[in-house]
Amino acid sequence: MTGEESAESAAGAGTAVPLVRSLRLTLEAPRTGPIQAVLALASAPLDWLDAHRGGFLHAHEEALLTDRLHARRRHGLLIGRYAAKRALAAFRPELDPRDLAIRPGVLEQPVLSGAGVENLGISLSHAGPVAVAVIFPEACPMGIDLERIQPANVALLTRQTLAAERRHIAARLDAPEAERLTRLWCLKEALSKTLRCGLTVPLDLLAVGSVVAEPPGLGVTFANFAQYRGLSLAAGDLAAALVLPRPPAAALAVEAAAWEELRSGLAEAARRWRAEDAVPPPRSGDREETGHR
Repeated sequence: MTGEESAESAAGAGTAVPLVRSLRLTLEAPRTGPIQAVLALASAPLDWLDAHRGGFLHAHEEALLTDRLHARRRHGLLIGRYAAKRALAAFRPELDPRDLAIRPGVLEQPVLSGAGVENLGISLSHAGPVAVAVIFPEACPMGIDLERIQPANVALLTRQTLAAERRHIAARLDAPEAERLTRLWCLKEALSKTLRCGLTVPLDLLAVGSVVAEPPGLGVTFANFAQYRGLSLAAGDLAAALVLPRPPAAALAVEAAAWEELRSGLAEAARRWRAEDAVPPPRSGDREETGHR
């Protein structure tokens, strides 16, 4: 069963179906032989995730949902786990997602555990009701990031990027400055996850080097980590980035149509988020009648 099919089955008749897209990544690696990985994108409202969490959460993940958890953090935890379990379902469809746990490590990095997922790594990222996750063999480290493109962040992101990086991406991407800067930031954060250092190092060390136009949108190298490459795509007001080993260590082969399906899913997720933002919050009297979640 694909991630898309299982999402529709879990929703049931008459229930809004969450958005799910999955993409299988095939890499040719001379040292290890062919490598398979799966990237998943998911979007769902908090009410749906809360109602269906019993179908995808491990007991240890359920324990993270304390009553003191703010709704925004609760949403992020649930949509992140949901995207990760959809990636796992596409990667190992014979496994029950409830038997697999994703828990924070000592540096808050996601750690996957359970029977049948030995030597597998996971990277995930969420923004509002949207999340992306990638499942990969530890022999081929990867990192992923997702951000919402917001013009209000231009000044901050300018301070956190180098002038050379900004020139490189501006020469290859005809897009608003907010998009260019957000895509740079996504690439740097995805690299930090691949390296497992997080944003604990000087950001200059994560600097983007060359930028070229290629599927799914942009391909980059890194000034200080020549063994990795980054892939960047954006749709609507969402930007995502994937970092993985570059040739000759590993050569990625994904059809352009598959990247386009993922990009269209990202566009739909952005559209749904904007529609959710447009719904006015309930009046205080309405909250008293319906109660707090």
